[in-house]
Amino acid sequence: MMNTHYAKKTAAAGLTAALAAATIAGCSGDAGGSGAAGGDGGEKRLKISMMYPLYNEPPQKNEVWKYIEDKFNIEFEPMAVPNNSYEDKLKVTLASGDLPDLILWTKYPDPELNKYVAQGAFLPLDELVQASPNIMKTPQSIFDNVKIEGKLYGVPRTRALNRSAVMIRKDWLDNLGLPVPQTTDELYETAVRFTKDDPDKNGKDDTFGIAFGENISHMDPLWMAFDMGAGWRVMEDGTLMSDSITPGRKQALEWLRNLYQDGGLDKDFAVLKNSQVWEKLEGGKAGILIGGQTSDYARYVENLAKVDPKANLIMIRPPKGPTGVSGFSETSGFFGQWVIPAKTDDEKAQRIMRLLDWMAGDEAYQMKRYGIEGVHHTKSADGKITVNVEKYKADGVDAVIPHNPYDPYSYVVMTAPESVQKTQRENLDMVRDLGIKNPALSFVAPSAIDKQADLTKLRDETFVKIVMGKVPLEEFDRFVQQWLEQGGAQITKETNEWYQAQPK
Repeated sequence: MMNTHYAKKTAAAGLTAALAAATIAGCSGDAGGSGAAGGDGGEKRLKISMMYPLYNEPPQKNEVWKYIEDKFNIEFEPMAVPNNSYEDKLKVTLASGDLPDLILWTKYPDPELNKYVAQGAFLPLDELVQASPNIMKTPQSIFDNVKIEGKLYGVPRTRALNRSAVMIRKDWLDNLGLPVPQTTDELYETAVRFTKDDPDKNGKDDTFGIAFGENISHMDPLWMAFDMGAGWRVMEDGTLMSDSITPGRKQALEWLRNLYQDGGLDKDFAVLKNSQVWEKLEGGKAGILIGGQTSDYARYVENLAKVDPKANLIMIRPPKGPTGVSGFSETSGFFGQWVIPAKTDDEKAQRIMRLLDWMAGDEAYQMKRYGIEGVHHTKSADGKITVNVEKYKADGVDAVIPHNPYDPYSYVVMTAPESVQKTQRENLDMVRDLGIKNPALSFVAPSAIDKQADLTKLRDETFVKIVMGKVPLEEFDRFVQQWLEQGGAQITKETNEWYQAQPK
């Protein structure tokens, strides 16, 4: 069955020389690998490498790693790249042609991925996925989101559709006699007072309201509060408008611009990477993180306690905007999709998918969360598991198994204290139905392949200037015209043609 499926790989032969160098020459040229034949019917020992972003401790050659190698008769190479530099590393890797066997493509939707797929750079995976029972437990809607031209070229690394979080220092609210903010107006006032009224009561001018970073990151619930749409907004006439240019976007930028002038925002935001934004909250400098992730809450609480043992960080509902809108942009249901280079032969592709399917099963999931019994955790007679957190973290156990099954509570950190886990579950329950859908989530306009990167750069640069007061607010109107003229109008046309053709 696989031979006919993989015959489609021959499309890669027609690639340009540049693409061939970038995507076909892969780092695992010896599909059979080296080493003696092993278990599973005398299969050859293969080398399988996986590249993906790293958020915590790097994976070590621990018992979990060794278990994987023995189970699948492979030389396992987890290539965990620090998150801040992952996109740059991915670009360099693609350009070099020295490709890992599995690559987590994190941007979505991404015209660049569509371009590589059209050029035959990655394997079509429909039949391999259908033969993978654990992966097939993924909800169909998530598979639909990841398809390109109706086919699977990636295995989605599933996540809850809504897993975001708005976090705030409750102890600072209490110190200033402030209620939990429920609207954007209340959030504005709270942010300013967190900057000006010494909320930590240390007598120093060393705090500020809202933490965010370059390109105005970590602001999703604010955008939603101003009803700008999630990716695309259905307008009153039934057509779609890009959220880059909706009236709500301009209103939100004005809100941020005023708050920046009033001191409620981090003055350094324009140069801060993700981890640096998080450090502002963990270091006791910032009081609010609007666009956080439920999973990160555990780390923030742990690190914040080292700076301020009395700190009380809580998660709250996203603020309501001027018209009462509130929520988070609903995700695709996955963060990243695993792609396999087109040069991979049948035997290796099947071994790769067996490994990935195992990672999407119960045994691997338990191992990812708790490690190996007797090494990373102990189990009492009544089945209660106690994790050796220090050993678990030192070994980077979580990072050794970078895939997972679909679990709406996967953002609960099992090594965190039970009180933190309970708070995470409660937040995931709260945000479950607060998603605002992108009506064109899975569609990439053909012209976006060449135009989107420049339009995104134009958008980010303009918005940062507006918030910092370097240009007047009216610059937004000029931006809209420029965005349309430089390709946005054609992308909008193509997206609307696709949208109107969809069953309603």
